Amino acid sequence: MLAAVFAVIILTSILDKNHNYLTQWSLSAIDLTRQVSLLALFALGAAVVIIAGGIDLSTGSVIAFSGTICATLLLILAPEEVEQSKPLGAGVIALAIAGTLISGLLIGSLHAWLITEVGLPPFVATLGTLVGLRSLSRAIVESITQSLLGGARTQINISDPMFRELSGAISGTAWNLAILVSVIAIALWILLGKTVTGRHLYALGGNEQAARLSGIQTDRRKWLAYCISAVLSSLAGILYVSQLSVADPQTLGRGYELNAIAAAVVGGCSLQGGIGTIPGTLLGAVFLRVVIDGVAKIIKTGADVYEGLIVGVLVVFAVTFTGTSAKTGSRRNLFDDALGWVTLVNLTLLAGAMMAMIGVKFVEGRTQMNAVWLSGLAAGATLLLLLIVRTNWSTVTKRRFGVAWSVWLICTTISCDIAYPGVQRRSLVAAVQKLGGTVTEGESGIIVDLSGSKCDDAAFKRVVSGLRFFPTLNELRLRDTKITDTGLDSLRKTFENFLPLKRLDATGSQITESGLTRLKRTFGSIETTRWRNISRRYSTPWRQTHFPACCLFWFF
Repeated sequence: MLAAVFAVIILTSILDKNHNYLTQWSLSAIDLTRQVSLLALFALGAAVVIIAGGIDLSTGSVIAFSGTICATLLLILAPEEVEQSKPLGAGVIALAIAGTLISGLLIGSLHAWLITEVGLPPFVATLGTLVGLRSLSRAIVESITQSLLGGARTQINISDPMFRELSGAISGTAWNLAILVSVIAIALWILLGKTVTGRHLYALGGNEQAARLSGIQTDRRKWLAYCISAVLSSLAGILYVSQLSVADPQTLGRGYELNAIAAAVVGGCSLQGGIGTIPGTLLGAVFLRVVIDGVAKIIKTGADVYEGLIVGVLVVFAVTFTGTSAKTGSRRNLFDDALGWVTLVNLTLLAGAMMAMIGVKFVEGRTQMNAVWLSGLAAGATLLLLLIVRTNWSTVTKRRFGVAWSVWLICTTISCDIAYPGVQRRSLVAAVQKLGGTVTEGESGIIVDLSGSKCDDAAFKRVVSGLRFFPTLNELRLRDTKITDTGLDSLRKTFENFLPLKRLDATGSQITESGLTRLKRTFGSIETTRWRNISRRYSTPWRQTHFPACCLFWFF
């Protein structure tokens, strides 16, 4: 796991264009420590529940509910100070934190009661609070703000410096969060590994019926596990509100239950129960957060769109490996039957789709291939690898073919990247000829002539995407076409830095003078032509063309 963490950090440092891990290592370390500490806080609680043979799906909603309760208690105890952003005082903050942690204890007790007394499966019991607590939080915020502030609001702002410094938001540090999580992790490690109660929790997760017959009070152990999870989630909710300075139940903690389970499972916890460690969960939280942070640094914008996809894939792989590691003697083929063939197709399509959506952003600027080519390459490589895995060959033979597959993938990628521009050039020539134009090579460079063709803005945009593969492009003729300024702007967007074009003939097209001016302003010296030779228009004497018209105008 440590090797995986360092590998992700090194890979992120290479693929990140700004190299933030190297140029701004201090800020990156502080931000990463803060995010890892907050994730590890509620992931440790989820790990205790999983070790005890249960599951807690309510982590995100408990975080939102606890943050709402904390902000609500602060508002009730000091309404004027909260509204006017004045200091609240240590006593008010301590009472609000104590009340929030008690609410977390009550939530954990509710989970244990639903599971042990009512007999609900842990999945159903925590699923109910997952849905209900967030709605209850929104209702509490609107009701309290309506009563104390004179108007219903969807969030409560807390700007007290002392409260915000609980998460290091004022000083910009993360050492207090790291110390808090370290103390809690050590305490849980001692509880699980060095006490009888911890042995009972492992026994409960391994075989609940055998643990009960051995005299272990399984109901009390379940109560302890779910209370630890809920209290740690409540503490995380307090710290999130401290960091963000706002309690917003609509967005706070949304989807965090998946992150908690993912960190625990990636760290070695088995969803079947009875297996897992606290240090492994901490490493799982570090690895998961480093991966998410690396994606954000590489993709830059819109990285949160892919966060759930990445976490989901990590969970599936982690559960698969932890499940198969327990069956070391099994040599079962995963793709043997008809369902295996369908799964093989699914994984191939998934690899291609992920490369088209995410992978293309990782290799942006490092390859000439577009998303279609990269997607096809990834799908083909995945299919070939899965076919090797599916065979009944020996382990040594599969390893040899795996090495050969790696060499083939590298060579194929390099070959496709070299051949891609030539294919695109031939594709452009065919597209231009289909529109009725020509592509010729003159003494000064390539001439793309679309004069009199049926080219409009949509077709021209497709042509422009292929022009960047002609480094010697010299002249572009757009006479008598339906191309407008919108189509011309695609030139500026495609060639952001350098346009090798020397002349542009827009005579008879629908391109305006302002469109040509914007193009010149972007790329500097470029010769443009928009008007026809109008000398013939005035070759007839003035009195023959305009004098009769003036007489008619005067007459009427």
